[in-house]
Amino acid sequence: METKTIEDGLRHAKIELMTKSVFLSTICLRLKHSFSDAIPTAGTNGLSIIYNPKFFAELSAPERTGLLAHEVWHVAFNHLTRVGSRDKRTWNMAGDYVINLMLSEEGYQIPKGGLLDQRFKSMSTEEVYKIIDEEDDDDQAGGSEFFEDLLEASTPKEQKEIADKVTDIIIQAQVQSKLSGKEVGEIPGEISRAIDELINPKLPWDQLLTRFLTNMIKEDYTWAKPNKRFFPQHYLPSQNSPTIGDIVVAIDTSGSVSDKELREMLSEIQDIREVYKPDSLKIIDCDWEIHNVFDVDKHDNILDLKFTGGGGTSFQPVIDYCDKHQPQVLIYFTDLYALQLTEEPTYPIMWICNSEHDPAPFGETIYNNG
Repeated sequence: METKTIEDGLRHAKIELMTKSVFLSTICLRLKHSFSDAIPTAGTNGLSIIYNPKFFAELSAPERTGLLAHEVWHVAFNHLTRVGSRDKRTWNMAGDYVINLMLSEEGYQIPKGGLLDQRFKSMSTEEVYKIIDEEDDDDQAGGSEFFEDLLEASTPKEQKEIADKVTDIIIQAQVQSKLSGKEVGEIPGEISRAIDELINPKLPWDQLLTRFLTNMIKEDYTWAKPNKRFFPQHYLPSQNSPTIGDIVVAIDTSGSVSDKELREMLSEIQDIREVYKPDSLKIIDCDWEIHNVFDVDKHDNILDLKFTGGGGTSFQPVIDYCDKHQPQVLIYFTDLYALQLTEEPTYPIMWICNSEHDPAPFGETIYNNG
């Protein structure tokens, strides 16, 4: 098969994946894809997928989509960084069993020879690994591979950089899945738990906020606006421009925020303005009602802003304001002790929580633990 024909086959597989899963296709669009005779079938290093051209050419169209989904799931499950000191071949086989069983249940067509065993239903990769490692069956062979040469040749620093990039890809895919309303049902519990651990505030809250905003300004794909090239036959994502628009920052001034915490928040907001240069930046002073909306330009000293408040807390006034103005993102500093909201807004929300309250019912919650 000619190179162009193979590349067309891969492009069609990507389009088909877009119609099936927001989560998977969001990850897929962030990975590099290429062909090489150096690998027997297909494999991933977490940031790239390489396909053997002869192997790929002999697959049917549904099998190509299944293969693409399979490799993307290896990235989504973070299999390359979770392997640890385990035997890589056995770990890869365990991952194949978990992924192929899941794909078969979702109606994907697995390429011939893919590992599939119903006894591993509902098991994690670690659980499957333990079983097949004890069995030590040399006759088993996985249907995909890791780029072991690339992994082993990289330095610890390079491996960490890859791991960080993969983490950002997975978290961003979860956000897109949430925004599209597809998260429930398309992200397995094993991955959801892993994502929760990834975004758990083991990092300082300001670093997590920086990561959140940085992901937003990358040249990216969004499901919020359909791709006109394929619409209405297919509802596919369009490409964002690498800019950040309007940011609204709400500060809960009900008395739950100390003067020290307030100054830390304002300093961080000042850094956000300098680093990201949003189209507009508004800071809302709110407890149970909005007292001030500060429209901050590049010359204003944010640390000099005067705040009111001291009453109870309600999130609804800020949400109503943002529903009307539709910012690109709302950042809310609060202890989260207020009547909880049930209807999720259409714009992303990052809650910066200074208490041990449960996470907000929607959006991303990170904790300012001091």
